Amino acid sequence: MGENTPNILPFGQKIQIGNFTVLKFNKTLTKNQLKAIRADKDIPAEIQKQLTRAGLPYIKVEAVSGIWAIEFCCNTAMFAVIDRLLPIAIVADAEKRQVQTTVADFAHLFNIWFTDTTVKGDPQYMEDKGNALAALIARQKAKKEETPEEKAADDKITEEVKQEEEAKANIIDMANRVNEEEKGGKDGE
Repeated sequence: MGENTPNILPFGQKIQIGNFTVLKFNKTLTKNQLKAIRADKDIPAEIQKQLTRAGLPYIKVEAVSGIWAIEFCCNTAMFAVIDRLLPIAIVADAEKRQVQTTVADFAHLFNIWFTDTTVKGDPQYMEDKGNALAALIARQKAKKEETPEEKAADDKITEEVKQEEEAKANIIDMANRVNEEEKGGKDGE
């Protein structure tokens, strides 16, 4: 990698990747958000009063049109992936060098996120998504050794995700049936 290759995204600079822009910025928590986080962490009240608000780094991926966006906080794996690999991919693309993760890979990933979060789908689609997620979790679990406690926790999460996806599919199915019944009632009048 050349000396001019950045190792992280610069703050405040919008970078266009396909039909999306990527922006790394600091987000300051509101007073209520900070209070909720402090309460969740069981920080004693006398210490909470002395803590001040601070900004946290975020990365925002947004459609160029502005109709869709997703943000990742600095404590997420996807923040680290975008922050570390996108600059390398951009420089390698400009220099026509081969790297494992390319700018086109990021554009594809952003398109998948956009599509996955904006397509309503039908009950089968929702069920298939839940099954695909459960299969991914199962593959990841197979790659590592787990303690019985970790396995129980993972199994619980997998089951919750599956139940949630099934519930979503059922709701969509019920809504479709209601719509069909309403159409049938109007046609019969």
